[in-house]
Amino acid sequence: MDAATGAIPLDDEPSGSRVTGFSAAAGWTALRRSLTLCHMSWAVLWRSFVLSCALAMVWPNLGLMQRAMEGIRRLADRYRDVALRWSGVRIPPPPAELPPVPEGASGTIARYRWVAGNPQTRRECIWVVAEPVVGAFLAFLPIALVIAGVWGMFLGFFGPRLAREWDGLWFEFVPIDGTFTAVLAGLLGAAHLPLALWAAPRTVRRHAEFTRSMLAPNESEIMASRIRHLATTRSEAVDTQMAEIQRIERDLHDGAQARLVAMGMTLDAAEHLLDTNPEAVRTLLVEARESSSKALEELRNLVRGIHPPVLADRGLADAVRALALVSPIPTDVEIDLPGRPHMPVESAAYFAVNELLANIAKHAAADHVRITLGYDHGVLRIVVADDGRGGADAARGTGLRGIQRRLATFDGVLAVDSPAGGPTTATMEIPCALSSPKTTSS
Repeated sequence: MDAATGAIPLDDEPSGSRVTGFSAAAGWTALRRSLTLCHMSWAVLWRSFVLSCALAMVWPNLGLMQRAMEGIRRLADRYRDVALRWSGVRIPPPPAELPPVPEGASGTIARYRWVAGNPQTRRECIWVVAEPVVGAFLAFLPIALVIAGVWGMFLGFFGPRLAREWDGLWFEFVPIDGTFTAVLAGLLGAAHLPLALWAAPRTVRRHAEFTRSMLAPNESEIMASRIRHLATTRSEAVDTQMAEIQRIERDLHDGAQARLVAMGMTLDAAEHLLDTNPEAVRTLLVEARESSSKALEELRNLVRGIHPPVLADRGLADAVRALALVSPIPTDVEIDLPGRPHMPVESAAYFAVNELLANIAKHAAADHVRITLGYDHGVLRIVVADDGRGGADAARGTGLRGIQRRLATFDGVLAVDSPAGGPTTATMEIPCALSSPKTTSS
């Protein structure tokens, strides 16, 4: 285990949101998880010690305190993931990033003010102190039952001799003074094992609920975060829409409009030469017809850039397949979409995939791309993976930032995993509803 992050290998088998009945297999799995939670409590205890040192030390600024809180937040995120995957308990993430360090703040009082001034950091500080006590107790309870059971069964065989050597011996409420009481202690110890298997899933879930009670933001914080997010995405949506309108105006002015003006001038010249030079008129009419064809083609391309016909007619699934067919890199597509999202969501997802494929073709030096598109629990999920050289970073690429802004309008997110040397995996998730049954081809 990494004490700084609590990075412990975890089994990925999801658990239900409620624990009912008794299952020996589920009990043994929960026992392993309880042991892992006890192990993780050492990381929390270490972070609690670091936090105490950071609060107590006389230091000229809040840099050490901020690093300690960043470590605590990473560890809290680990616990959120564990609670969701093991117990089905969803703990909302922090509504905002860590508050910035105040200019010129220094000293112990400034540290306490920085922590207490933000509800989320205040909750995380309380959690990192309480978890090694309350959380570790909950996690250790089924382990203690197993240890007690093994000890009881051991006393069932060797209890009388140990009682004589130690001048008396008890197992829970049973005084061991002979063979009968030793056997009784052994039977009582054996009963602890199924009790531990029964209790383990329930204590793991109680631990997740305790973690949620300590870390989950209250309704007012969630609402305030939501308002900030909506204000930001609305501003970005307005900016994006204005930029799109300006692009359309520029394309019309420089393309179709210019050809239509030239065609008008050509027809005007043909009108003046109609009586005097019919051959020249024929040439001008041919030129006007070519101009009209090119103007029509540019208008179609412009419309296709606003909302492609294949997207409107066949839906997102076939539109993504069409992108894969024209991609310069061999692209496999796997789609499981039981219906169609609403048109704005389809458009955002289509252009996001188009931008990612363009970036891969331009920068990744990839030999193969795979697109996976699915829908689960109200979320449209698109994964675009390539075997290129990696190194993609949204902080350095305007294309990825543009995708993030486009998806944020619909509360969508983009996560990019792109280590140096590859491969690169871009995952997009957009909350949405499906408006109609599946109509596209498989």
